[in-house]
Amino acid sequence: MNRIKCIVSYDGSKFHGFQVQNQFRTVQGEIQKAIKNICKDESIVIHASGRTDAKVHGRRQVFHFDTLREMPEKQWKRAINHFLPNDIYIIDSFLVDENFHSRYSATKKEYHYMLSMNDYSPFETNYIYQYGKELDIEAMRNAAKIFIGEHDFASFCAVDQYGNTIRTLYQIEIENNQGIVTFKLVGNGFRRYMVRHLVGGLIQVGSHRITKEFLEELIESKGQKKCLFKAKPQGLYLHEVFYK
Repeated sequence: MNRIKCIVSYDGSKFHGFQVQNQFRTVQGEIQKAIKNICKDESIVIHASGRTDAKVHGRRQVFHFDTLREMPEKQWKRAINHFLPNDIYIIDSFLVDENFHSRYSATKKEYHYMLSMNDYSPFETNYIYQYGKELDIEAMRNAAKIFIGEHDFASFCAVDQYGNTIRTLYQIEIENNQGIVTFKLVGNGFRRYMVRHLVGGLIQVGSHRITKEFLEELIESKGQKKCLFKAKPQGLYLHEVFYK
């Protein structure tokens, strides 16, 4: 049995998220269909580093799968791409050890969120959140500091009965380039909607609707109070997944 690791990029605009769902177009579904054309007699299931939601993009998402098919590692890239639609592209492919797991071997992830303070652009609307108003960048940078370190982020994510909501954020940077604001978040893991809630809260600070102290109260409540501000999915990118 061979374990193949792939790095994949995709435009999430026309997908109902990454994970396979009946009757909906998904990234996982399209990739598995492509691999099925190569490994005809095998039932292949890919395992990703994590799921992305509908309209969320992946720059360097990682997945792996096991197959009996023998092929040089770089040929997997060319073979899978041959059968993929033009909004998904395999960047690279590797033969890896059976101990490698796309999700459990990951040490940290980096997400980017892009927002425009400029006039509305129909060309950017699927890729950059069209906010259209000025934000106080320094206020957001100052507020972002409270998220650094290990915290219980239950107030900033979707919570189920199985999930641990304690995560460590190593870095949050906020850059403004001619009205395009990029939030860069690096952490050891992110729960569902966590990045969008964190960015949503910072946007509220940047618009002077709430204060840094209010965000601190939300964190300290450990889920008793919920962040009601969730940034739109279109501006979110899974930028990189890191391994040892």
